[in-house]
Amino acid sequence: MGETKTKSKTEPQSALSYYIPTLSGIIGFLKEIFPSELMPVGEPPEKTAVEEADGELKKPVYNVKPVPKAKGKSIHTRWYWPFAAGILSAELVAIYAILFVKLQRPTAIFMVLYGVLSGLCITAGYHRLWAHRAYKASLPLEIFLAVFGASSIQGSIIWWVQNHRLHHRYTDTDRDPYNIKRGFWYAHHGWILFRRKEEDLGYADMTDLHKNKVVVWQYNYYFFICAFTSLVLPTAACGLLFGDWRGGFFWAAIARLVGVQQITFCVNSVAHTFGTQPYSDEQTPRDNWLTGIVTLGEGYHNFHHAFPNDYRNGVRWFDIDLTKWVLWGLEQLGLAFDLKRFPRNEIMKGRAAMKLKNAERFAKKVNYGKPVEELPMFTASEFVAEVREHKRKWLVIEGFVYDVADFVEMHPGGPRLIKSGIGKDMTNAFNGGVYNHHYSARNLMNSTMRVGRII
Repeated sequence: MGETKTKSKTEPQSALSYYIPTLSGIIGFLKEIFPSELMPVGEPPEKTAVEEADGELKKPVYNVKPVPKAKGKSIHTRWYWPFAAGILSAELVAIYAILFVKLQRPTAIFMVLYGVLSGLCITAGYHRLWAHRAYKASLPLEIFLAVFGASSIQGSIIWWVQNHRLHHRYTDTDRDPYNIKRGFWYAHHGWILFRRKEEDLGYADMTDLHKNKVVVWQYNYYFFICAFTSLVLPTAACGLLFGDWRGGFFWAAIARLVGVQQITFCVNSVAHTFGTQPYSDEQTPRDNWLTGIVTLGEGYHNFHHAFPNDYRNGVRWFDIDLTKWVLWGLEQLGLAFDLKRFPRNEIMKGRAAMKLKNAERFAKKVNYGKPVEELPMFTASEFVAEVREHKRKWLVIEGFVYDVADFVEMHPGGPRLIKSGIGKDMTNAFNGGVYNHHYSARNLMNSTMRVGRII
């Protein structure tokens, strides 16, 4: 009998047999948390009364029930253990990969490219197509986005969109699934680890997605699609193409999906905490160009909450919004169409309103001197008497009395000119007769020298 060669541990068969138990466990986890039946869409607000009058429009009044407060519950009774175990385990495996698994260059390139693809399917698909209907997609594009949107294990389209629509409807309130008012960590990561009662969530209209055959198909087969695109495909691709089965599993599969998840979570936390509010400050969303780069354009969150149906998040040409450029390219190819753009004039109104609001806030911090209505009033004869009898160094400009005693020697035009105007109306000289003074000179005089007005 000839000797039988022992198979090398690096051969594909051995590598696959090593990972099969892990993959089976994850698939079982996915099947448990994503059942085949459709999620309930909640109940709309209860209509409690209708005010009617002859010749007038009906005015429905809605009663939105307050969020029930948990009493005497340990936080552990509210943990959603399947989610928590799956997500935290994946994060621990990703940390293990960083510390102990060598990252080969081909695997690294594949991981980055597949990670960008995974992220774009969330931003262009889950978010802008299905959550906000910012454009329409051809059937092939819808299927592609549905399949590879599952590759970062962020839930089915229906689950993801329901939470996101609730977030927009109830932003910064107890019904907001990732309410930043509960803390940065909760908005970033904690929200997904807890099971919330359905009655605590409020209502989001999901009827459009329940009629979408691609969305329903993805929901019904989500655990299989997710397991294949998130784990099997990247592992097999790196194993078959580069011979790197170990790196394919730990880096291209696990580390990649954890990275995409964390980047997506940054929109809920970072983009509600750091940045500017050029369109509205009524809620917490902010524009942050750095977050925009990392999240493929989702970081321009203040604009997005103000104009949620616009297919762009970074509306200016120089805003780094990769997703909008991809959608524009897909439109040129005929794969995407009816891209919604909010009217430019309305966008500029939003910016103008915030600039005025910020200017008013800034103006309140500035000292403009004593208000006009609080200034003492002098007749012309009283003014002259104050100058002659009390040696006041006063002069008049545009009906207001200014005390220039401390300014004479500081006058940029020299003391001689200003001394010659004491006791006189110097309006013409101030406004161009001698020199046409800048607005800053008027502001200085109003805040530091104005002492009265002439009647």
